[in-house]
Amino acid sequence: MNKLDGLDCAFRKRVEGAIAEMDNDDILHEMGVKEIIIVEGLRPLAVQMAYYSRGRMEVKDVKAMYEAAGLYVPTDKECLTKNTWTLKSRHLEGKAVDLAPSKDGKTIWWNAPLKVWVRMGEIGKKYGLVWGGDWKEKDLPHFEMQERI
Repeated sequence: MNKLDGLDCAFRKRVEGAIAEMDNDDILHEMGVKEIIIVEGLRPLAVQMAYYSRGRMEVKDVKAMYEAAGLYVPTDKECLTKNTWTLKSRHLEGKAVDLAPSKDGKTIWWNAPLKVWVRMGEIGKKYGLVWGGDWKEKDLPHFEMQERI
């Protein structure tokens, strides 16, 4: 299954265009990016609830939520760290995607310099996507559909 499956059709076309441009962008290549990895697209409610439980429930309960959602076993530190602020994510509607840079085409480069994420955000916005890096609570990998596309 493609991680873009289940996305809103108009949104998916824009995301595919943005990814293609990011993958071929000379500036990103010069900064060490080989490829863009699709981290997550359409998200089941159980996964969103597991993410939301972090920092809001006891460690054992967060781990139980992750297990119930079919996710990996989070570390205790992850369990204590909030990573989403809503239960109404646009991921649930197929109108959001998380993208990340990779230096080798396989491994996510989570600690890429901010300029890498900013360049990805610039490209995404050219395709009419809202970039989470512009938000007060930054979400650098996050791109979502504008209200009206």
